[in-house]
Amino acid sequence: MKDEKKKRGLGEVKGEGLQQNSKEELGQKLKSRTAAKSKDKAESDKEEPQEKKEKILPDPAIEKMDRQEAMEYFGLPAWASKEDLDDKFWKLGKTYSAQKDEQKLADISLAYSIASGERDRKEEEKKEEDEAKHYLGKTSKQWKDFFHYEGWKFIVAIAVIIGGWAFINYYFLAPRVDVRMASIGHFSQDVSIMEYYLKDNLGCKNPEVRDADVVSGDSADEEVDEYGVQKATNLMAVHPDILVFDMPTVPVYVNSGDLYILDDVYEQMKASWSKEDLARIEPYYYSKARFYEEFLDDMPETYQDAMEPLKEEDHVDHIYGFIIRDKIDQASLGYKLLWKNQNIERIIIFGVGAGSSDVNKATERMTKILEDIDVLRAEYLADHPYAESED
Repeated sequence: MKDEKKKRGLGEVKGEGLQQNSKEELGQKLKSRTAAKSKDKAESDKEEPQEKKEKILPDPAIEKMDRQEAMEYFGLPAWASKEDLDDKFWKLGKTYSAQKDEQKLADISLAYSIASGERDRKEEEKKEEDEAKHYLGKTSKQWKDFFHYEGWKFIVAIAVIIGGWAFINYYFLAPRVDVRMASIGHFSQDVSIMEYYLKDNLGCKNPEVRDADVVSGDSADEEVDEYGVQKATNLMAVHPDILVFDMPTVPVYVNSGDLYILDDVYEQMKASWSKEDLARIEPYYYSKARFYEEFLDDMPETYQDAMEPLKEEDHVDHIYGFIIRDKIDQASLGYKLLWKNQNIERIIIFGVGAGSSDVNKATERMTKILEDIDVLRAEYLADHPYAESED
C-alpha cells in the first residue's frame, strides 16, 4: 500500500511539474508573438515616405530664346499661324509623353509659351502691376477683377446687413405706429398739421398721416396723379384708423365696406356736443342701393355681372362719415380741394376705417378732431389773418 501511495504521489508531482512546464512554455510563446508584432509595427512605422519627385526644369538655353527662335525650335517659320504652332506642340507632347521624357516635355512647354507670346504677355502684366499704384495691397486692375468675381458676396452681405438693420429698427427700435390716417381724394394735404395735432392733443407718439391724390369720376381738365390710385391702394392695405375723402370718392369705399357705420356715434355727439360744434359738421348718409343706382349703369358689363345682388339691409341709409363744408375749416385741418369742375361739391368727409385694429379708439380720435375744429380754425386764422376775407 505504501509503495502504491508513493508511486501515486510521484505521479501526481510529475503531473503537476509537467503542467507547470507547459504553462511556462505557453507564456513564452505568447510573449514571443507579442514581441514579434511590436517589432513589425515599429519597422513599418520607421519606413521612410517616398521621396518627392524633383521638378524638372527646362533647358536654360530655351529661356534665352525670343519668339522667332522659339518658332524655329518647333521647326516652323516666324509667320506660321497659331493653329500650326498648336498642332506641332500637340504632336511633340504626345510623342514625349509616350517616351516618358520629362525633360523634353518641360522644354517644349517653355518654348511654346515663348512662341505663342504668353511669356511676354505675363512679363508685361507683371511689369505693369509692379509699376501701378497699390490700394490696400492691390492694384486697381486686381480690385476690378476681385469685385468682378467676388463682388456678389459683398452685395449679398450688404443686403443682409441692410435687411437685418431694417428688421431690428422696425420691430425693436422705431416706435410703433399708434394711429394711421389716410386721405384719398382730389385734394392736397399738409400732413404736418394733423401730425402735430395728433401728437400734441391726442398723445400719439408715432402717428402716420398720408394722402393720395385720386380723381374719381370725370377727370376732364383735372390734373391727375398717375400714381394716385396705386398710392390709395397701398394706404388701404394697412387698414387705416381714420379716413378722409372728397365727395366723388367716398361712395366707392362705402360700397366696398371700408367705412365703419357711425349712426350711434352721431347720437352720442348730439347728446354731448355744443350747438356750435355740431353746426360745423353734417352726417353723411349713404347706402349700397344708392351706389348701385348712381353708378351701376356706367360700369362695364363685366363689373356689372360681378356685383352682388342687393339685400334688404342694403337699402337702408347709414351714417358713414361727417361732412365739413367750410373752406377755412378744411384748410385748418390741412386740406385744399383741387377740383376745377364747378359741378363737384367742395366738401371733405371724415370717417373711421372698418378695418381698424381698434375701431373704438379710432372713433374717439376722429370725433375729437371734429370737436376741436374751432381750436384748429383759430390757430389757422392767427397764421393767416386774411383768410376769412379772401374766402
